[in-house]
Amino acid sequence: MGRILRTATAEDAPILLNVSTQGPGKVLIRNSGSNDIRVGYDRSDVLLATGNNFFTIEAGITYVFDASQGVGFLSQTASLWFNSTLGASSLEIWIADDRGL
Repeated sequence: MGRILRTATAEDAPILLNVSTQGPGKVLIRNSGSNDIRVGYDRSDVLLATGNNFFTIEAGITYVFDASQGVGFLSQTASLWFNSTLGASSLEIWIADDRGL
């Protein structure tokens, strides 16, 4: 099972998304828009004016992460902030874990 999240991002308007897992599996994060998206643990980290501790997902790029009890991951038990600082974009997240089984 798992879950899929799709969302649009407005220019410099951070959104908080739950990307936590409930068991072993994979997490896919895809920037399906035309502008880069910043990812961070705190809202101020992803803002255009104050951001300095963020990771950039370039337009058109997909990242795949392994997730399990023994493997570290971006944010297994918390949410992450996402922000497209230079224009609107869109984001797809697939959490393919064993939830609901």
